[in-house]
Amino acid sequence: MFELSVAYKYLIPRWRQLSVSIISLVSTLVIALVVWLIVVFFSVKDGLENGWIEKITALTAPVRITPTEKYYHSHYYLVDTISANSGYTAKTIGEKLLAHQTDPYDPLSDEEPPKEWHHPDLNRQNQLKDLVKTAFFTATSLPGIQGLKASDFETTTANMRLRLLRDIKENNKQLQQSQQFLEQASFLGSFDASTPSMARALIKPTAADFNNLLQMQSISPHNIKEESPAAIHKIAPNLLQDNLRHFFTTIEITSLKTPSQNWRLPLKLLVNTELTAVALFHSNKIVKIIVPSSVDLLPQLIQDLQKEGWTAQPAILKINETAQAEFKIQSQEFEPVPSWTAINLQAGVALPAQLIEKSINNINSIHQLQFAISTIIQGHSFKGYTPLGQLEIGEAKIINERANSLIAITNLQGIVMPLNSSADPVLLPKSFRDSGALIGDQGYLSYFSPTPSSIQEQRIPIVVSGFYDPGIIPIGGKYILTGHSLTALIRASSGQASSHFSNGINLRFDNLADTAKVKRELQAAFKNEGIDSYWQIETYQEYEFSKDIIQQLQSEKNLFSLISLVIIVVACSNIISMLIILVNDKKLEIGILRSMGATSANIAAIFGICGVVMGTIGSLVGILAAILTLRYVNELVALMSHLQGHDLFNPVFYGTTLPTELSLEALMFVIMTTVAISLLAGIVPAFKASMMRPSAILRAE
Repeated sequence: MFELSVAYKYLIPRWRQLSVSIISLVSTLVIALVVWLIVVFFSVKDGLENGWIEKITALTAPVRITPTEKYYHSHYYLVDTISANSGYTAKTIGEKLLAHQTDPYDPLSDEEPPKEWHHPDLNRQNQLKDLVKTAFFTATSLPGIQGLKASDFETTTANMRLRLLRDIKENNKQLQQSQQFLEQASFLGSFDASTPSMARALIKPTAADFNNLLQMQSISPHNIKEESPAAIHKIAPNLLQDNLRHFFTTIEITSLKTPSQNWRLPLKLLVNTELTAVALFHSNKIVKIIVPSSVDLLPQLIQDLQKEGWTAQPAILKINETAQAEFKIQSQEFEPVPSWTAINLQAGVALPAQLIEKSINNINSIHQLQFAISTIIQGHSFKGYTPLGQLEIGEAKIINERANSLIAITNLQGIVMPLNSSADPVLLPKSFRDSGALIGDQGYLSYFSPTPSSIQEQRIPIVVSGFYDPGIIPIGGKYILTGHSLTALIRASSGQASSHFSNGINLRFDNLADTAKVKRELQAAFKNEGIDSYWQIETYQEYEFSKDIIQQLQSEKNLFSLISLVIIVVACSNIISMLIILVNDKKLEIGILRSMGATSANIAAIFGICGVVMGTIGSLVGILAAILTLRYVNELVALMSHLQGHDLFNPVFYGTTLPTELSLEALMFVIMTTVAISLLAGIVPAFKASMMRPSAILRAE
């Protein structure tokens, strides 16, 4: 306590020790700045790295078990090809797992196995060893590993062709529906829908997705497998009405939005009002009037229209009790709006809306759907009924998960895929969305299958049910996710049954830190069961498509840790200068303390404590600043992106938001490192102070 009280006295700023106080404050602030920078940097980096690893393990698994060449040449695998009980077809791992017989071979009816085959691998009961079921049972029986779960996976290749139907407007004409095609050779993989990390990778649908889904309710799916359909076939009104009833039992529209080309304003909903508007002229003739939702938006609206080449002037629009409109410009008199002039509401205005359900019963087109809308335009109530027309969905939500056959959704268990009877639902990586694809787009997967006479192309209809973020996996932009049945069909039909890494077992568990332990214990357990030569066990750090990325991330982490350590050493070196000045300033007090019985160790402890306290205070200030920065890091990034005119961090690699969670690893690193280096920095001044002789000090004074 004696040393602490003296150290406390020395650390309190005093006017008589202004130079020491200033140096002490600067040293503490430098340490705080360095700690702030390191904690923020490592927290964001660790968050991004954990997110990338989570996406890698979501698409695959922390541990993957794949068959070796010995498995594909084993009697256990090949015997299905000569067995009537197996349909003379090799079985996948999933089929082997569900098979009732380990050995389907019947010596009375099946042909004799070729002599070049390996001898059957028998168990202790002299029966054919079941390699798949033994592997599954062993993998899920490891002790001390929480949440162990094994599932088979299949991967294959196919060519995907999507048909994109979009509304376009050319030369100021009515909107017309056009079709384009998006084609790409892709990997097709089965996935475990109950994986929580996979659910977190699913991207929420946008208003554009809901709009596309609604438009697709009127499109016939019968020509979906055609190479380039010559026409866009619409379904009959009664089928359209059935589709819409199902659509609105699954999805609720809560808001509509005026389209980019503006929306013709129903004047009957704004009788007896005066509105501020913008009049557009062409050849000195008024051609359009645009009404902003708020008077405050008028200057920006005029500026935007003038950039588009319009002659735009502010105007006053008056609507009488019979919904007839008059307008005036500046101080001129009111005059009737010409019949050819459109009066439109500004683009992008949100209109809270509710469907009039009975309107579904009498429509021939989606545009005839009726909605009740209610909002405020320039302080005036805008309320009534309007057809959908050219309005777009602004906001919508899923209201019935059980009846959902339209879109992939997430819940506490994982992902729930829609039950679509006309096409197989698929999840596409977000790169397809960037290329123009939307939820609801239809198309097909094509592959070539051998027949007795030739090799023929087969096509399977698909529908886009969602998009997911694959992270930074190199093949992520081409990896389509779908159910096991579709992947198995293509693999079996196209002769890909024994291709490398196309079939295997995914092993998942709760704690990713157990990955290395699981691999070691699994290898030992497989060896004990005598099946280790049939299976290759890899962790996510060793996958061919991810190991280079993982190694690079680890190398960068080690490099940045070394750089951070050097920066902290430099920052804490200021403490040495401050303490040396303090020692010289306190020579007389040191001499008095030594004369009163203080030992060299006591004197050294006083100045050592001063160094540790300064380092600790600097660390705490830096940590508090880092916590505050992380809380608003996305706002800061948005501001910097706005200032430089483009994204500060590319969303393709870093996502739309940065991690904001404080890294405990970074926190422990800076605290321990700063305190340790601060203590070391105080050793030299402390040693100097402890070596001073009281007699020499008092004589000098």
